[in-house]
Amino acid sequence: RTQPKVAFGAVVEAGLIPPGTTLFDKKRRWCATVRADGSLECGKLSGSIHGVGKEIQGAPSCNGWSFWHMEHEGEAKPVDAMRQLYLLGVED
Repeated sequence: RTQPKVAFGAVVEAGLIPPGTTLFDKKRRWCATVRADGSLECGKLSGSIHGVGKEIQGAPSCNGWSFWHMEHEGEAKPVDAMRQLYLLGVED
């Protein structure tokens, strides 16, 4: 909780997670597509990284930064890794 608040859309806008990127959970049970406005689309669901993660799991809440992963440099990385890169760029 000590991390600065960053909107997922800002990371998308910065080009670190381009629209059209497929995100997935760590076990690859679910996948979602990143939209240009920073929302996710997963079947008939659309919404924030947190909201879509919560809905597909049937959970009371979801930290989308750690739940969703993407392929980056040949590895599955949590989207939080892209948030960290974004924060490094913002601080420069």
